[in-house]
Amino acid sequence: MTPTRLGFWSRAWAVCAKDAAQEGKRRIALGSILFFAATALALVSYAVGPFGLPADARASLDAALLWIILFFSAATGLPRALVREEETGTGLALRAVAPGAVVIAGKAAFNFLLFLAIAALSVPTFAVLLEWRIESSAALVVVVLLGGVGLSIVSTFLSALVARAGQRNVLFLVVSFPLLAPLLLPAIAATVAASQGSFAAAPLRVLVAYDGAATCAAYLLAGAAWED
Repeated sequence: MTPTRLGFWSRAWAVCAKDAAQEGKRRIALGSILFFAATALALVSYAVGPFGLPADARASLDAALLWIILFFSAATGLPRALVREEETGTGLALRAVAPGAVVIAGKAAFNFLLFLAIAALSVPTFAVLLEWRIESSAALVVVVLLGGVGLSIVSTFLSALVARAGQRNVLFLVVSFPLLAPLLLPAIAATVAASQGSFAAAPLRVLVAYDGAATCAAYLLAGAAWED
């Protein structure tokens, strides 16, 4: 069966599986991302620990620090979703076998899995090192999942935009922050609520709306971002 006859999600999954296989062979790249997260966690715990703030006064600080770590750890790996295709010369071949929407969907799926790996390392380690009490683990899981979806989709789309530009990493960080701030702020608010044992309905609705809007925008603009 030729690539053009496969369904949208079948081709997107093929792109995701290709990236997973490549990263599996390039363990240094994945290890550097996880090492960055571990280093950031160690530095944050060392810097915040001496202040000796009581747990009830640290909820907002801990939530903000956690998402700062998640954002910058993800920013070291997620932008390479499509940049790597241009660097290795496989971008033209990928454009020939799959439309932009399929490519971005597959890359976003892989980036989401990568984000989950980062979060699986960072969140428990953060909780242990900073003695962070989480009253509602279920609420925190929902927040991390919703935040990870939006972060992965937007990062992948921006990777397509900057893939052929000079100073890609700097350009990605400059462009990504204003686009991701509306995601990070409600994620922090919902994380504070989760640490206090409740679901924050308003921030969670914002996260769902953001994810939906990001998905629609990435789907509609994928061709212009990747193929043109």
